[in-house]
Amino acid sequence: MKISTSFLFDRATERMSTIQNKLATTQAQMAVGKQILAPSAAPDQAAAIQRLKGEVQRQESHMRTLEVAMRRYTAEETALSSSNDILIRIKELGIQAANDTLAPDDRKAIGVEMKALRDQLLSLGNTRDDSGNYLFSGTRVNTPAFAEGPNGAVLYQGDQTQTRIPAGVERTVQFTRAGTDVFSRVVRDNGQAVGFFDALDQMINGMNTSNSGKIQQGIADITQMHNSLTLSQAQNGSDQVVVQSQLDVLGENTLRFKSTLSEIEDLDYADAVARMNKEMMGMEAAMGSFAKISGLSLFDYIRS
Repeated sequence: MKISTSFLFDRATERMSTIQNKLATTQAQMAVGKQILAPSAAPDQAAAIQRLKGEVQRQESHMRTLEVAMRRYTAEETALSSSNDILIRIKELGIQAANDTLAPDDRKAIGVEMKALRDQLLSLGNTRDDSGNYLFSGTRVNTPAFAEGPNGAVLYQGDQTQTRIPAGVERTVQFTRAGTDVFSRVVRDNGQAVGFFDALDQMINGMNTSNSGKIQQGIADITQMHNSLTLSQAQNGSDQVVVQSQLDVLGENTLRFKSTLSEIEDLDYADAVARMNKEMMGMEAAMGSFAKISGLSLFDYIRS
C-alpha cells in the first residue's frame, strides 16, 4: 500500500469535515428545537409530521367553530331565561288585574308596567351575540329580528332558515334560530293564530280598557308563550351539552396529536447537548491530529 503525504492530509481533512458537518447540524437543530431541518433529511418522518400538523389544524378549526356556537348558545340562554322571567311577571300582573275588585285606574297602572315589560321582551328578541349578529333572525344575522311599525305593531324581519353545524360523527346541532320559533304565535280556542307581540298588545289594551275578556285571553296566551320559550330553552340546553361533549373529544384528540407530533419533531435537548459535546471533543482531537500531520513529510512518517 502506497502512503503519501497528500493521502494522510486528505484523510485528516475528510475526517474534520465530517465531524464539522455533524456539529453544525446539531447546533442548527438546537437553534430551532427540531430534529428534522429539511424534509429530504428524513422523508418518512417529514411526511408523518405534515400529516399530524394537518390533523391538528382540522381539529382546532372545528373547535373554533364550536366555541363560536357555545358563545352564541350562552347569549341565547340568557335571553330566553330573561324572557321567561318577564312572561311570568306579566302573567302575575294579568291574574292580579283579573280581580273584579280592581278599579279601571288600577288596571291602567298595571297596563303601564305591562307595556314596559313588553318592550323589554322586544329588546330581548333583538339580542346579539358577541360578534354583533342577531340571535333570532334566522340567517339574516345583520337584521334586527323584530321591528315596531308606525302603528305600534311588531313585525318579524328575519327568515325561517335554520342552519346546522356538525358536532360529532353524523350529528349536527342548530346554529341559527328563527324568532318566530322562539317568540311563536299562539293558537286560541277559536283556531285563530295571533303573533306573540300582537297577543301581548291585545292584553295590554284589555288592561287599559278594563276588558276582562281580553285580560283572561291574555293569561291563556301567556301560558302558550311560556311553553314555547321553555321548549326553546330545552333545545338550547341540549345543543350545549352536545357541543361541549364534542369540544372535550376534540380537545383530547388535539392533545394526542400534538404529543405524537412532539415526539417525532421536537428535539431532545439533553441528548443534543451530550451529542454536541462529544462532537466538539472529536473536532478538537481531529484538529490536533491534523496539526501534527500537516507538519510531517513522508520521510518524517517513514522515520517514525
